Amino acid sequence: MKNETLHAPIYSYWQTHWKQFKKHYLGYIGFWVVVLFCLVGIYAPFLASSKPLFVLYEGTAYFPLFRVLFYPEFFTKPLDIFFNILMFTFPFMFLCLRCEGLRYRGKILFTLCVLQMALFAYVIHNPATDPTSDPELILKRNHALASRSKFYPNWDFDLHFMDAEAKLNQLLKYRQKKLQHERLRKYTDEEPQTLFYREYLLEKSKIEQQKKTLEKTAQTIKSKSSQKTEAKINYSEERLKWIESESLKLQLVVMPLLRSFHWEDDAGGSQSFNQKLSWWELTRINRKDLLAALIFGVRISLVVGFLAVGMALVIAIPIGALAGFYGGKVDIIVSRLLEIWEAMPTFFMLLMAVAILQSKSIFIVIAIIGLFGWTGFSRYLRGEFLKQRSLPYVEACFALGYRNSYIMFSHILPNAIPPLLTLLPFAMMGAITSEAGLSFLGLGEEGSCSWGVLMEEGRSAFPGESNLLWPPAALLTTLLVAIALVGDALRDTFDPKMHKG
Repeated sequence: MKNETLHAPIYSYWQTHWKQFKKHYLGYIGFWVVVLFCLVGIYAPFLASSKPLFVLYEGTAYFPLFRVLFYPEFFTKPLDIFFNILMFTFPFMFLCLRCEGLRYRGKILFTLCVLQMALFAYVIHNPATDPTSDPELILKRNHALASRSKFYPNWDFDLHFMDAEAKLNQLLKYRQKKLQHERLRKYTDEEPQTLFYREYLLEKSKIEQQKKTLEKTAQTIKSKSSQKTEAKINYSEERLKWIESESLKLQLVVMPLLRSFHWEDDAGGSQSFNQKLSWWELTRINRKDLLAALIFGVRISLVVGFLAVGMALVIAIPIGALAGFYGGKVDIIVSRLLEIWEAMPTFFMLLMAVAILQSKSIFIVIAIIGLFGWTGFSRYLRGEFLKQRSLPYVEACFALGYRNSYIMFSHILPNAIPPLLTLLPFAMMGAITSEAGLSFLGLGEEGSCSWGVLMEEGRSAFPGESNLLWPPAALLTTLLVAIALVGDALRDTFDPKMHKG
């Protein structure tokens, strides 16, 4: 027994609590579900995008997705740009957290966070240029047009002033729409009204109609209008032939794992056709792809949860610390202010802010949730500080002559933070639910892929397209249940009564 005691492993504070946390199986499963959602949100472009990860075209390798990761015309929301940068900084943050013996780990992690924000600010204020357009070729094309007195549409002329990226972009669009058309034809005996059908097949039929019209109105001397019409027909025919022949030269195309549409891309579709499709093939009422929107919607939920709770903590920590540490009149004043602030319901404050500001920005929602959701944290910290300030280690700090601010934030606060962690998951749940509820009522950010917005679209299309309603509702419920399980497990983990002895 003595030898077993001597050789028993020694665990740190956090290792001990992690062992206790893993004993709560539902909470442990919920934790990995939350981690999965986080990874999906961070690496969403690798799961759903109209740009391939890798293309081999005429023996040359291209990386179209990586060329547009910071291009604001493709990723129009700053939130997506932020997460696209996080795709590269997150692995370093993760390694920093995993290396327990790493010196200055806190400083390194803080530096990485500052780097993330600095890169985001730089990309926003210095946006990337269109990777498919070459300014020099555009200038040459304009000079060539200016030197001609008369010009009719000519595909060879346009092709001459296209760089390799622009040509590849044309071919990839054609391939994406053709594959979607072939995939959806399995669901119906009729010709599906896809983008490929509308743009390419209908273009071919228009060419045939224009040819017949020219034959009927043909004269010995051709008029200028007929010459222009003939040039347009030749342009369309040459373009289609070039695309069909060149698309065969695409040797290897590696698309994102789940979906070949970006959430802002037009995916075609119609209400009647939606009723015949599987849920992962559905399009939204604005004809954007539903599955891509569901994947990118994770980002909004994560940002709302983390930023709103982070803002609440920034407000709650100093206020709760002051009330608990000093007590007396300071405590009475702060407690009365807390009671007044708690009387203002967060959800109705959200409604009022949106109505007054006439804006549905997601950052307004985050700000209101943070400003009115900090009181619970503050009360909890007040109680912890009241309990901790009478302990011997605090009296020793007073005896050594340390400043009150140093004692509060360097000694008491670290001991008060672990129990506070049990409240964070439930606060995140409240923030995510508030944003989704506001969006469901039609007060969410316009042109967004928030799950609340998607549910509102499904409700507005009910019952004709009722399948649009349940996928975002199911994902939102899964995330909230997983966070609740994590919160319940954390509460038991940090409760000494649950694992005595």
